[in-house]
Amino acid sequence: MVYDWKMELYWRIPVRLQELSLSLYSRRLDKTYYGDGYEECKQWLNGWKSWTSSYVEGWKSDQLQYIVELAAKHVPYYRNNWQDLAWKSIRSEKDLQILPLLEKQSIRQNEHSFIVEGKNPKSLWVGQTSGTTGTSLRFFWPISMVRKWWAIYEVMCRYVAGVAQEIPRAMIGGRPIVRGDSNNPPYWRFNQRWRQLYLSSYHVSTKNAPEYVKALRKYGSLWMAGYGSSIAALAESALDAGIESFPLKSVIVSGDTLLAGMRVSIEKFFQCKCYDQYGQSEGTAMAMECDYGRMHIIPMVGIVEILREDGTPCDKGEVGEMVVTSLLNDAMPLVRYRIGDYGAWADEVDICPCGNKNPVITNLEGRVDDYLITLDGRKIGRLSTAMKRSPNIHTAQIVQDIPGHAYLLVRPGDGYQTSHAKIVCDDIIERIGKFDLEIVEVAEVPKTPQGKVALVVRLEDRPLMKEKYKFILKNNFV
Repeated sequence: MVYDWKMELYWRIPVRLQELSLSLYSRRLDKTYYGDGYEECKQWLNGWKSWTSSYVEGWKSDQLQYIVELAAKHVPYYRNNWQDLAWKSIRSEKDLQILPLLEKQSIRQNEHSFIVEGKNPKSLWVGQTSGTTGTSLRFFWPISMVRKWWAIYEVMCRYVAGVAQEIPRAMIGGRPIVRGDSNNPPYWRFNQRWRQLYLSSYHVSTKNAPEYVKALRKYGSLWMAGYGSSIAALAESALDAGIESFPLKSVIVSGDTLLAGMRVSIEKFFQCKCYDQYGQSEGTAMAMECDYGRMHIIPMVGIVEILREDGTPCDKGEVGEMVVTSLLNDAMPLVRYRIGDYGAWADEVDICPCGNKNPVITNLEGRVDDYLITLDGRKIGRLSTAMKRSPNIHTAQIVQDIPGHAYLLVRPGDGYQTSHAKIVCDDIIERIGKFDLEIVEVAEVPKTPQGKVALVVRLEDRPLMKEKYKFILKNNFV
């Protein structure tokens, strides 16, 4: 197991000191998230409902020309690859077809060639993708973009759902806030500064549900955000345990695909509307569901193209690959970036009853992850953060055959060693506790019909795929 001294120190200190650390860290994040420029951006965005289509298109075109010129002149990767292309002729998103698509692997191979010359990487905000369709990659944002991003999220997502940053909330994400083998509550930590109750997504079960709900009541959580699969697992566990419903103002889910059954469970137990929000760690595009269930693109984040396999634009209602161009990142521009998701433009002619004039996207596909079931019946919805410890793994997938046991399928990347897969196994077990994981190295990890790699596949729920996986497991054991 990889020794992480920071996490080990965190585990060893008392809960009250852990929570104090969270509050102190949030104080530091406040300066980054909500510093100079944040309020100004919010004020600009507050008038978005009155913006005309011509105003939005004009702003997008101006920002696109700025980003393209910056990339062509001052980003080594684009300068080397666009030499013979007429990038100066790009005036709007319709002109983007003359530029090549950008692969994630190109960024992995030399991330610093994507940073604008003269920018010091140490001065930038550094993040990572979740690695759900392959290994994670790092991205760099200017601090000004971080503040714009959170202003956009506040106005265009939280406000739409009737909530705000200052309202007490609960969060279920992928961070391992308690040891995976913990058998007693609390399975959460409270961030006093943000009035945020961070719930472990790795300990949700019918047995533990009463304690989770008690914590929501104790800390006065009025809304919730996080992985849809994990929040649904909590709602389902609470319903199974016969717990009285806990009303919230709203629930905003993101990070995985919200299935109809998940939404029903969430809305039934929490007695509120569940809003689906779409985005990526790279900050290239964002969309938010409105009160009428329509997923509206937020245009000031980035340009979204939906393409067929031959690279031509899809018609409305036709599912294709989503390709995005960030309009905010002027430190590490991502132009025509293949994010790996699929979707379709809604086949609608009328303006949405909510009043939002922005385009609607439907059929978001490719991010459906099955639950991982532990021996004691816990449902683990998302484990993408574990993949951040696998820089030499090209693609990985967890295939579960029975509760408490699964196979980790690994497609090796450059410099791969079996020890790298063991690091991922250790990380998962550290999060969820006792679990039997067997490593299987494969030439290719099976994909869904949409060409995606699901992070978790439970064979019980996918009978048509059993024979395929049986063959793979039989012929590729380490």
